Amino acid sequence: MIKKIVYISILILVNNSLIGQFYQKKKLPLVDLNGSYKMNHFFISPGLTFMLPNEIKILGGIDNDDINARGRLAYKFEIGEYYIFPGGGNVFNYMDYSLSYKRLSGSELNISNDTKSIFKKRYLGLNYNLNNIIQLTNTNFLQNSIGLNLDFMLFEKKPTPIPNDTKRLLFSLHYKFGYGFKIQNRLFIIPNIETPILNFRKWENGKSTYGIFNSRYRPILFSLRILWLKRPNPGDCPPVYTDPDMQNRYEQNFME
Repeated sequence: MIKKIVYISILILVNNSLIGQFYQKKKLPLVDLNGSYKMNHFFISPGLTFMLPNEIKILGGIDNDDINARGRLAYKFEIGEYYIFPGGGNVFNYMDYSLSYKRLSGSELNISNDTKSIFKKRYLGLNYNLNNIIQLTNTNFLQNSIGLNLDFMLFEKKPTPIPNDTKRLLFSLHYKFGYGFKIQNRLFIIPNIETPILNFRKWENGKSTYGIFNSRYRPILFSLRILWLKRPNPGDCPPVYTDPDMQNRYEQNFME
């Protein structure tokens, strides 16, 4: 009898512990998917750019004691629209597309002849991203994004660098990482960092850096995504799901 009581007591304690852990880990949803908000709206993203010199040969860089390459800070601005996938998505939770303007700038000092060259390139770009959200707390989350950017060089400050190794039209696959904050029910702030992982144009055997002058530079983009939810207009109907699995995902926490 005593053994049974001990066993039952242990089971109750273990069960209560597991239940407590479950509710402790349970998070409030980042986005309410019950029709309170639209699943698409606009966002803005101001930021900075930096051209990081690559001198590591194994990573396709150029190591030359006579060449001293330096990156320069510049700026970017982006405006676009996001779309949250039905039910909060599976691997990817939402996508976005945008129009951007950015400047990439750097310099190169040739020690052998004591000459310094500076480049300042302005681009108008089209961007597309698939975004995965990992919720950490009720208000904080990680964002991993994979996407494409198509950039057209508008102009370059004179004198034109010689040689000018980049194409006027650039096309790259990029990766973006961010740490997001839910400030209010409708406002999200996501600082993030982005860099190319593969250049399709100009194609250089799989490199992801830009060749300019006698050096190679990696574009690093720092941005602050400001995203807010929009309430539905009067008369808008919330989404209706006929698939039970979709309905279950819809009722669960978004991106938890």
